[in-house]
Amino acid sequence: MESTAANSKKPLTRFGEFELLKAIAIIGLPTVHVMEEAMEAGIASERLLALGNGIIGLCVFGPSVFMICMGFGIGGGRTSADSIRRNGIQFLLIGALLNIFRWLLPGILQAVTIHTRLIEDIDFCLQSDIYYFVGLFFIFYSFLKEWKVRTSGLLLISFIMLSFNTLITPITHKYVTNHIVASLLGNIVYVNETSCFPLLSWAIFPSVGILLGETLKSSTEEQRENIMRRMMDFSVVLAISFIVFLWDYKIDLLKTVVSPANDYITDLPNVILLLCAAMFLIALTYYLCKRIGHTKFMEFMLRISAFIIPFYLLQWIIIAWIFYLTNIFGAPEGSFGVILYLITVIAVTAVCIFVATRYGMKIMKVLLKYTSIKKKRKKKKKA
Repeated sequence: MESTAANSKKPLTRFGEFELLKAIAIIGLPTVHVMEEAMEAGIASERLLALGNGIIGLCVFGPSVFMICMGFGIGGGRTSADSIRRNGIQFLLIGALLNIFRWLLPGILQAVTIHTRLIEDIDFCLQSDIYYFVGLFFIFYSFLKEWKVRTSGLLLISFIMLSFNTLITPITHKYVTNHIVASLLGNIVYVNETSCFPLLSWAIFPSVGILLGETLKSSTEEQRENIMRRMMDFSVVLAISFIVFLWDYKIDLLKTVVSPANDYITDLPNVILLLCAAMFLIALTYYLCKRIGHTKFMEFMLRISAFIIPFYLLQWIIIAWIFYLTNIFGAPEGSFGVILYLITVIAVTAVCIFVATRYGMKIMKVLLKYTSIKKKRKKKKKA
């Protein structure tokens, strides 16, 4: 009786599945980023390297789901094209500000102390990243919204962009050899392994999220459950069919989806499988939230979801500085083992949760103050 009564309690929020997935994705970032940086720095032990592909494989879940959730947030809303465009510029500025604290400042310290080449750290600041992508997508979407392009048109354009990206990837990969140019161009189209989130190929994810937002926010609970069930069935069938196709053509499945930065970067197989995984997880989390949507755990995760930006910025800054300092102090090859990795992940995650939930609002006020783009006021004509 008690469990039945508990399950019948009203959820804390109607669309908790999207908030819960955003929170899970953001909490999992230190697990992935500490591994990536340890491998990049060349100090990961053999035992840790053996776990590398499995940990990096979490990228299948994180960015694609996060970007769909981001699109869901603006889908079906009444936000103006001008407001979306200003938000896009703001995200570009936040991304640039993050890179100053994440790469440039520790890079300067490294260059002064052990005489490394600062140009490499400047190059890092220009490379494709999530916030640069979000900013570019918002600006792109704002123009389509201003031109009154429907969501069906947005999806069609996104698929055309994806196809064009796949078509010209061999050309950009071969002929764009200057590092600075490659980093800048990699924000738009795939050039090399540093082009993690090119606009042309990743626009499809928030576009799908916008469609879900428009559909689900105008649906009844019964209609919503039916949509989720169909989405789960469709994603499973499509994923199985496509995996069979990849196996038949002897395409490496792991390389296809293991990370946003791989040899098959967001081409058609990558996108289809990532979309399938994301849609399945969204539908699965919907049913999970029907059971836990009223719990203390859900309340905690909603608090994390509300402060995604402070958490994201802080975890990257801490992790980047940790590995810059290991390089400055000459950490030996293979010195970063599994135990040290686990301690670092737990410590970084705990610090970021504490700071984001306790001081997230203050951090956001300061951040928004220095990155907001004020709307131009029209001068009143004198009579």
